[in-house]
Amino acid sequence: MPKLLAEKYNGYMKIIVRTKTQTYPIYIESGLLKKIKLPKNSIIITDQNVKKHYGKYFFKNKSIVIPPGETSKKLIIIEQLAEELLKLNADRQTTLIALGGGVVGDITGFLAAVYMRGVQFIQIPTSLLAMVDASVGGKTGVDLKSGKNLIGAFYQPEAVYIDPLVLKTLSAIEFNNGMAEVIKHGIIDGKLFYWLQKNQELIKNKDKKILEKLIYQNILVKKRFVEKDEKEKNIRVILNLGHTYGHAIEKLSNYKIFHGHAVAIGLAHVAKKFPSVIALLKYFNLPTTIPDKFKMKDILKVMRSDKKNKNNKITLVIPKKIGHVKTSQIKY
Repeated sequence: MPKLLAEKYNGYMKIIVRTKTQTYPIYIESGLLKKIKLPKNSIIITDQNVKKHYGKYFFKNKSIVIPPGETSKKLIIIEQLAEELLKLNADRQTTLIALGGGVVGDITGFLAAVYMRGVQFIQIPTSLLAMVDASVGGKTGVDLKSGKNLIGAFYQPEAVYIDPLVLKTLSAIEFNNGMAEVIKHGIIDGKLFYWLQKNQELIKNKDKKILEKLIYQNILVKKRFVEKDEKEKNIRVILNLGHTYGHAIEKLSNYKIFHGHAVAIGLAHVAKKFPSVIALLKYFNLPTTIPDKFKMKDILKVMRSDKKNKNNKITLVIPKKIGHVKTSQIKY
């Protein structure tokens, strides 16, 4: 595990996640990116956009750069990355570093799970979506033509290092993209939802202290489900609230619609009876209606390939009230 040059963490700045396969720390601190000292035998996986902003902090480390965006989540990219690792003499003692958003994290985690049958990896998320969701819990994978994340592995990181200051470089669209996952967690945890309502202006303005608390509270929500159900056999399915419709909309748009925007549409669809949810989504400029060009029959067709489906039924997560959701099944 890499050492930090920082002083000891206080209070809410360190979270420990304990699953059946791994126990690892999550550190949250503004300015943390400048303090991380990575293992000598590590290789960074990042994308072109992230390297422009943060490559300077890790210029001494070996790195591999991929094109940004969901279109990089393909098996052929995993094969190409594995070949690059071999060229860099990566072995079973090598630690892979996921420096980037959710796509980079998913790819790096899956690569770590399969390269030489498993090597260590560390998450350094640089987007809000990755900080509050994708970097925590060990879900890794790539997409198929039939749907999103249909090939992958549950593979936990060695550690997660989160620096909220990097969110300052995110565009409003990218920041709001992550807020869809934040609002999702709020619907699941009512206390968080009402905190979001109270602090929505400070959040939108990216107040430093508020962002630290925002990330911390969201990770606590996810941690609760991940620790109880690491491989999504039962209760962790709840974290897919809004995602069944969302993934279908992403796929139909050929991934031109942001993941968070698609999830927001999914949330609005299953929570249409809750004006407070719709209002919060709109406050962060997130879409709340299914685009006219997508027909429900086409959405349902894509949803049939969803990983959560059982016995020829689509599994949906439905909010009964703020702070209480349940699963429901509909026939194909």
